[in-house]
Amino acid sequence: PKWVSEMGLDAYEYSAGNGVTGSLETFAKIGAEARKYNIAMSFHTPYFISLSGTDPEKRLKSLSYIGQSLDAAEALGADTIVIHMGGTAKMTREEGIMLTKDTIYKTLETFPDTKIRFGLETMGKINQLGTLEEVITLCKIDPRLVPVVDFGHLNCREQGKAFPDRDAYRRVFDTIGLSLGDEIA
Repeated sequence: PKWVSEMGLDAYEYSAGNGVTGSLETFAKIGAEARKYNIAMSFHTPYFISLSGTDPEKRLKSLSYIGQSLDAAEALGADTIVIHMGGTAKMTREEGIMLTKDTIYKTLETFPDTKIRFGLETMGKINQLGTLEEVITLCKIDPRLVPVVDFGHLNCREQGKAFPDRDAYRRVFDTIGLSLGDEIA
């Protein structure tokens, strides 16, 4: 956190892409240090979570990984966990979105009292769910769902042509604000 602060930044995303491996005690220490330097924290869930998986058992196993991430995020003092929705593999985007919605509803039911937001991240690969429009649509399900915009992913999705000028970045925030409210954008 001190290093992040010295760079002039005030936010950091702790990545647990390969799994939640730290202890709650360690996360609490990192969180205390982050608060000392006024660093807002978020927590990236494991990459192997798939909200759109076709195997119901694997999809529901994602709920336990989300639960581990929520515990770690709480200890860290993070206000948001960041989640990849998954891919489309051998299904249509519509089928993938329906499976994702089902998993999101189960997640919200499983963790009804958490104050931590569920951040749905935009993704860069064409076969992954996570266009800005898909993220916004899913975030309309519940106020605990928020978009997490990865501009690099969006630019990749558009083969490097998504952000030719400042206005292109502004349009992303305007789109979110118009769809979900200015307080989210």
